[in-house]
Amino acid sequence: ATTTETREEAIKRLAAMQIAETATFEELDKGYDYTTKWKVNDCGHYSLGDETTVFVHMDQPRPCSYEKYNSETKKNEPITIGSSSSPKDAKHGVELRGITLRQLRAIMANIIRRCLTEIWVDFKGEKLDP
Repeated sequence: ATTTETREEAIKRLAAMQIAETATFEELDKGYDYTTKWKVNDCGHYSLGDETTVFVHMDQPRPCSYEKYNSETKKNEPITIGSSSSPKDAKHGVELRGITLRQLRAIMANIIRRCLTEIWVDFKGEKLDP
């Protein structure tokens, strides 16, 4: 504890340090279960369907891409951007450094799992509910 730190602040700091030592980020490192009722057809149109759950593997590379409509085939086709063969220290343009929906979902899964077990609170000290 520092000289300006109260006993209560010291207790909170020590509790946070203990959590930091045991916290895992398996949703970002290994993967997570993703459940949805949305389905997409070959033309890229979404509709509601039966609930499905899939495991999203975060420990395997996945090419970054977007879809472009091909008027000849009348289907959306993936356009891959960047290159997985690029050296690890290669500097890519800002347009290739965004977070993906897959990564955002991993963060959400991590928050949902940890929020209640670690008793996360807001700035007023009230418990958060993911």
